[in-house]
Amino acid sequence: MKLNKILVVAGIVGLVFCSCENEFKNDVELGVNVAVEDGISFDGQTVTVKKGTPVTFQLSGDPDFLSFYSGEAGHEYRYKDRVMVASDDIKSSVLKFSLLPQYGKGSIQLLVANSDAFPGLNGSSSSTSRSMYMQDSVLVTETTQWQPLSKRFVMGGGAGADDEAVSKETAYEIDMTPYLGQRIAIAIRYEGHDDWATTAQSKFTFKNMQIENQILDVDQPAVFAAESFGFTALNLLYCDPDFLSGTGNSAVGGRRRTAVANKPYGTATNNTEGVWNVKDWAAFFIHSSGANQGPKISSWLISNLMVVNACTPDSGTQLKNISQSLDSYTHTYTEAGTYTATFVATNANHTGESRVTREYTVVVTE
Repeated sequence: MKLNKILVVAGIVGLVFCSCENEFKNDVELGVNVAVEDGISFDGQTVTVKKGTPVTFQLSGDPDFLSFYSGEAGHEYRYKDRVMVASDDIKSSVLKFSLLPQYGKGSIQLLVANSDAFPGLNGSSSSTSRSMYMQDSVLVTETTQWQPLSKRFVMGGGAGADDEAVSKETAYEIDMTPYLGQRIAIAIRYEGHDDWATTAQSKFTFKNMQIENQILDVDQPAVFAAESFGFTALNLLYCDPDFLSGTGNSAVGGRRRTAVANKPYGTATNNTEGVWNVKDWAAFFIHSSGANQGPKISSWLISNLMVVNACTPDSGTQLKNISQSLDSYTHTYTEAGTYTATFVATNANHTGESRVTREYTVVVTE
């Protein structure tokens, strides 16, 4: 009887083992060819093509998942896991953005503080704590010794000698090399104006804000985009007792007070007066407030503490998943240069995965 029990157990273990073995036996396959046409040649490893000419990659193997890294800036497979660049490897570091001022009067300025001066906010966008908000209001406006990162940009008049009057979209570059290796916070301070009862308070839009670190012996810069800065809004109207106590659509509170998004740390996804809209980090803004629609706006956007030489990992384009079929993919290179195009194919389930990569050199000519 004991022997029979042993045999039964051994049989069950064998069945389980075989079952696990059989559950994942579909090794991924991927074949890649290139359609040769006028202006395109392919020798099995290197594609040569004129810029602006679409390259069609012919695919076989039908993997469950397939991604493509073009090799262009921000889409290099070798940098898919890179989140930091060594300071010694950076020859330049620049904060880039375009600023679009619109309507009325107001000002905006970029500031910076290191971790010794600013420990970070207590609250966050999900916080409703009044005590945290009051602590942060004091921390940001009184305790922290912010240093100017830009001039104060002034719309609608009133610019001082150290300010810059703005009236149209302008591109800016700010040198960030003095901050390499430090943990810093970047703050954007918006101020309305005292004539809010008769004149609109301005809208300011930041477009394509990012830190670009140019690396030694590398053509393309490493990019750290604004969406990775960890910005949190701090709406200082919540220090204004008139704003809190007013009712209705009065000149004291206006529509901002009753808007759901207009919380101490709140942002908006529509055009809420005087509130930061960060729905699209490629073009985030603080919306204007019409004349007589509430008190003077004072609002900040404050980043997490971060390291300037951080970077956003490069990303690929997902071409297919398990529910799709794909036998070709076309990509167009718009700039001359040499790129490494990478296809990543994966078959996977809960027991494991099989993965292969296929890399090709793409020489793009003028």
